[in-house]
Amino acid sequence: MGNVDYGKNNVKNSKTRERLTIFTLALPMFIWSFSAGIVTISLPTISQYLDIGTGMVSWVVVAHLIILTSFLLIFGRLGDYIGYKKVFLYGILLFTIGSYFCGISLDIFQLIASRIFQGVGSAMMLSMTPALVSSNFEHHRRGWAFGYISLATTLALALGYGVGSFITENMGWHWIFFSTVPMGIFAIYMVRTVIPHEEITKKRPKFDLAGSLLVFLAVMNLILPLELGKTIGWTSPLIMGTFSLSVIITVIFFVWESRQACPLFDVSLLKNLQLSFSITAAFLISTVLTGTIFLLPFYLELVMGYSTDFAGLLILAPTLLIIFAGPISGRISDKFGSRIPTIIAGITLTVALILFTLLNQTIGIVFIFIALAVRSLSEGIFSPANTKQVMSHSKAEKMGSVSSLLNTGKYLGLVMGVVLFETVFEATIKTNSSNIEGMTSNGAFQMSAPVNTLLTGFHDAFLMGVVISILILIFILLSHENSEIENSEVPSKPEDL
Repeated sequence: MGNVDYGKNNVKNSKTRERLTIFTLALPMFIWSFSAGIVTISLPTISQYLDIGTGMVSWVVVAHLIILTSFLLIFGRLGDYIGYKKVFLYGILLFTIGSYFCGISLDIFQLIASRIFQGVGSAMMLSMTPALVSSNFEHHRRGWAFGYISLATTLALALGYGVGSFITENMGWHWIFFSTVPMGIFAIYMVRTVIPHEEITKKRPKFDLAGSLLVFLAVMNLILPLELGKTIGWTSPLIMGTFSLSVIITVIFFVWESRQACPLFDVSLLKNLQLSFSITAAFLISTVLTGTIFLLPFYLELVMGYSTDFAGLLILAPTLLIIFAGPISGRISDKFGSRIPTIIAGITLTVALILFTLLNQTIGIVFIFIALAVRSLSEGIFSPANTKQVMSHSKAEKMGSVSSLLNTGKYLGLVMGVVLFETVFEATIKTNSSNIEGMTSNGAFQMSAPVNTLLTGFHDAFLMGVVISILILIFILLSHENSEIENSEVPSKPEDL
């Protein structure tokens, strides 16, 4: 009888298990990003269907992201207590239920309420992803893993634009939410089956409920005035008071956390300047990427006159470059370090925003495609490298906290991107069309604005993006990966459920 090579079989089984694990962890990220894509491309249609302006329709995105950002730190710390898998799994469940309620919404207020509910589930699953990757893969394989997470995320966003535009045109915007329900059910099955439970320490300090309440109030009082200021006035007592309250609560939060034996947020993490620079870069690049993709469907439909489905396909096509950019960036990060890919991403993003400032009514479709492609390359290259860079500064017992801190920065950037770019765009249109006869600032007013006025709004918003992109590059240059990894080995875990 021939000898059986058990070593080769073990390696083969290990690789199969590894690939199945990364597929399972990437699947919920795929669903969330797919949902983000289909919602974004459908915003002009929702705005017109419900006769609401860009400010009101932006709440479909902003309300979801406010809740998501407010709860990231809370669920990140909760994962350290009860297990990353448990928080991750229930997050997918809540997100899926929220998708169904979004689909049956009859007006903008029901839709926003459902998106808020969905945001809680989003915070639970997104806060756990980096921690689950870090706890299931050794350090020298995390760049590879984060590369495929980035690939799934960005590819799903691109597919969301294409599929969302088709669904919106042919079935109605309600169905964009129903489409993610069966995907969520499948993801729940995969996570339950594939991902092992972590070993949780039985003796652990009391959960920091006061810190949870403070961080929630701080984030809410920061974001809400940013969205409401353009409506009721930036100098109004309510807006100024809310901003001031946010600062006061933030100070109280940091003082409280510094005195806790087991805080919700370890303030000492911010003393690590490399970690702070990397997370700041992630926050700013998320701001620019989200702000641009929020406005582009409006440009393609209102200025260029493209249909919703064609606009979605135009955004989808160049984004497919992420299929190559994400994994390659991850492998480069594993072999040469994460700094090189992040610098390249910063440069390409700046170039993309400069190209966006040149968009006009007569620009060719090839130019638009190139600008979108450069933006997509930046997104695909940056995420895996930056995530690996951030997590390199995390000890094993603080993976959940660092993971949620990174995601708080990223998803706060999502909120700020929509708010800042939409605010500049809308304010410019209102200012330049105030003297135009027949123009109102109510309802879907952007639909009747002159093309030149719209272009001025887009130009001002994208010019702001250029300035932010330069700041991103500065923070990237200041960031470095931790070369002395203390948690390079994966802790032992049970085989399965």
